[in-house]
Amino acid sequence: MPFSNAQRVLSWDAFAFTETLLIQPVMTVIGKNIGAFGAYRDGQEIYGRATASKDRQLVELDGISHYDLYDKDEPVMLAMAHILRFLEKQL
Repeated sequence: MPFSNAQRVLSWDAFAFTETLLIQPVMTVIGKNIGAFGAYRDGQEIYGRATASKDRQLVELDGISHYDLYDKDEPVMLAMAHILRFLEKQL
């Protein structure tokens, strides 16, 4: 990485336009087991900042980590049950 781009990369904010862009219904699904890389905190933040959405939901799954939601059957099925109900209502 060229040094001239380092400042731009290091200061990049993935949630910079959350309040402006997330105006549609939003569901955030997170595992309540807090890991080392901030996924739980990021999920809380994106939900908290999506205030322009008229329908926003936060689903916190007990006993599940962020990485469990990648490929473990039970956590994925639990998350999908919430997601499918949300999509059925919205679509």
